[in-house]
Amino acid sequence: MNESEETEGKKIAFIQDEMQITNPDAVPILFHPKKEEILKLLISKEMTIIDLKHATGMNPGTVKRHLTDLLENHLVFISREKVNEFSIVMKYYRASAKSFQISIKWSQI
Repeated sequence: MNESEETEGKKIAFIQDEMQITNPDAVPILFHPKKEEILKLLISKEMTIIDLKHATGMNPGTVKRHLTDLLENHLVFISREKVNEFSIVMKYYRASAKSFQISIKWSQI
């Protein structure tokens, strides 16, 4: 999990250099082509759902569904929120690490 601190009321999360994936449920998430595409984009910079829509060609609902899976598995986080000129809260997403390594051990019962 990311370390974080409070600065002027805003939570700031730090991006890890490398994240070990030990949860077997997260492996299919990493290898899903569309989720992988989103994750790779979020490794390089923070983006909103609309930014991801333009970069991937997916509709916003699909992007949101993939982001939910990535968030639930702690692969991405909401890096900040900003209110736009239409009073809509824009959430910016970022990958939790610069790289991911899968490390799962199967043992005999």
